[in-house]
Amino acid sequence: MSLNEKEKKILEIIRENPFIAQQELADDIGLSRSATANLISGLVKKDYLLGKAYVLTEEEPIICIGGANVDRRYLIKDTLIQGTSNNVHSRKNAGGVARNIAENLGRLEEKVKLFSVVGNDVESTIIEKHSEHFMNIKAVDKIEGCATGTFMEVIDSTGEMVLGLAEMDIFDKMTLEWINKHLSVLKRAKYMIIDLNCPKETIEFLSGFAIKYNIPITLLTVSVQKLANLPCFLGGINVLITKHNETEAHFDMTIETDEDLKEAVKKWLDKGLENVFISKGSTKMAFGNQKGEVSIFNYSSEQNDQYNWGMNEAFCAGLVHSYLQDKSIYESIGLGLTNAFHTSQSLYVVRPNLSKNQLQSEYNGYLSKEKFINK
Repeated sequence: MSLNEKEKKILEIIRENPFIAQQELADDIGLSRSATANLISGLVKKDYLLGKAYVLTEEEPIICIGGANVDRRYLIKDTLIQGTSNNVHSRKNAGGVARNIAENLGRLEEKVKLFSVVGNDVESTIIEKHSEHFMNIKAVDKIEGCATGTFMEVIDSTGEMVLGLAEMDIFDKMTLEWINKHLSVLKRAKYMIIDLNCPKETIEFLSGFAIKYNIPITLLTVSVQKLANLPCFLGGINVLITKHNETEAHFDMTIETDEDLKEAVKKWLDKGLENVFISKGSTKMAFGNQKGEVSIFNYSSEQNDQYNWGMNEAFCAGLVHSYLQDKSIYESIGLGLTNAFHTSQSLYVVRPNLSKNQLQSEYNGYLSKEKFINK
């Protein structure tokens, strides 16, 4: 909604002094207190202010919609022995694909808002306390009677997952009714990132919504099982980021060679997607677009193949961060790959040393060393 000059002046004053008294505000703009109160009430209704505290709503954030859960990882110290106990190191941290991307972006100094659902329990407190430093979590709603999502995985000595368990029924609560409560904020998004923890009809609605309001949208797959939430129409999706095993399951194919990866990219593009990225473990990333470009990026041969967790989320954040700075697609891919590579070398799903300057410095170093090979 458009604003008149008085409304614009009020917002300008509140930005400079959010604690200004209403009478002082009225004096500054040359109106009566009652007239000023009416203007403030109008700004609240237009979603420019939140209530009487003169809290400004975020303008043009990146909005991440999907999973926020607690991750538990058990790293086997020695060789896995089936049917008996194994010595492990354990880690517990805030996770979830959408949440992880939001934290990456927050560390890169982007304004980001997370949309998700949690239970009213200890796990939700873990997520809240960690996440609030990097993102706006006002749209993370607590659902009474439901458990916060949890994910557990067992990792062998090579860094591969040998067992994964997920309890995430709560994400079925991210319904159309739920998302409709947040439409005024969604309209202000400069970019939208969605993961397949969201129900199918919610993703389909958001895709149409993004087209209507000209908001770029990236979609990430999260597991083979959650492919059931993939929209029937993918033409409104600007970017799809997925994994090779999920692609194998979706198209009932086997991906072993680079040529297989390229063929898989083309299959996704045939569904109307603008840009497609398929990761293969921690060693390769395939890319293709509607211009007919199809490429394979290899991570350095120095890669230790240690930890695959968080790589696609890190790649997505680097890609979007660079895109919003009007960088070329290949520079954006490079920044995404750089972030993913360093995330794979960390025990954390979002590496704690990530910053805007750190990522740019790492990327510049990789360019000189030709770390990534484009085939």
